[in-house]
Amino acid sequence: MPPIVSLPFPLATLLTIIAAIAYGLLTWQVLRQIARQSPSRLAQHLAAGKPSSTQTGLSPALLGFAIAVHGTALYLDMFDDGAVRFSFALTVSVILWLAVVLHGFESLAYKQRGLLALILPVATAGVLLPLIFPVEHPLIHINAWLFRLHFILAMLAYGVFLLATLQACLLWIAERELHHPAKLTTEPRFPPLLRMENLLFRMLGIAFLLLTASLATGLLVSEQFYGQWIRADHKTIFAFLSWMIFGALLIGRRIRGWRGAKATGWTISGFVMLLLAYVGSRFVLEVLLNRAS
Repeated sequence: MPPIVSLPFPLATLLTIIAAIAYGLLTWQVLRQIARQSPSRLAQHLAAGKPSSTQTGLSPALLGFAIAVHGTALYLDMFDDGAVRFSFALTVSVILWLAVVLHGFESLAYKQRGLLALILPVATAGVLLPLIFPVEHPLIHINAWLFRLHFILAMLAYGVFLLATLQACLLWIAERELHHPAKLTTEPRFPPLLRMENLLFRMLGIAFLLLTASLATGLLVSEQFYGQWIRADHKTIFAFLSWMIFGALLIGRRIRGWRGAKATGWTISGFVMLLLAYVGSRFVLEVLLNRAS
């Protein structure tokens, strides 16, 4: 039976564009809500005798729609024609999709807009990367359950570490506002710093466990398919460097009570190393060197 509608381009392309538009609308909603809480707008409301609104302007239906469309586009890009394809651009898109899924609806429940204000603009641009850099290569060993487990754990670790890194940036912004009393209003723009800091380290703890499990399964995959436990390639080196940085940060928090700028700096450094582990190496191969493998 011929298709009802024939598109001049792949369906995944259309869905990717729709997802970017949906994320853009969500970004506008969140930023508009935050702007209403700015000191100048708040002063105008108080002067006019209007109560300051803390209700969300974010549409749960639109958020769910964006997540569903983005996820479908990723599925078609990765699993169409019976093959399993991947690339650095798809990696970034998957990580951003996971970050929105993991935090989106929780932020609606707890009215936490700050992290969404960082995630959604990045997702709006990141979802388009597979269209800009369409280089893809098939994943080998994907039918092996051990490789699938390693792949899923790695993507989850990336997603949670992205949330933790954005939370660290948000914490840094909140701490800077404390040094500028003129920016402090009767309606706080951020949750209490202690709560934000505790959330950051909970995210880091979960992500570190996922990364540890991913590295452990990666060692088993390497031994099973390549006959050696550790391959001295860029991906392995940067992944273990990231693991050591995050491990040192968590130990420093436990023993020395690390917090503030030190926690933010170590978090960002560890995430950069993690990005270089796979996304960076694939970017060099696929874009700079124009190679698929």
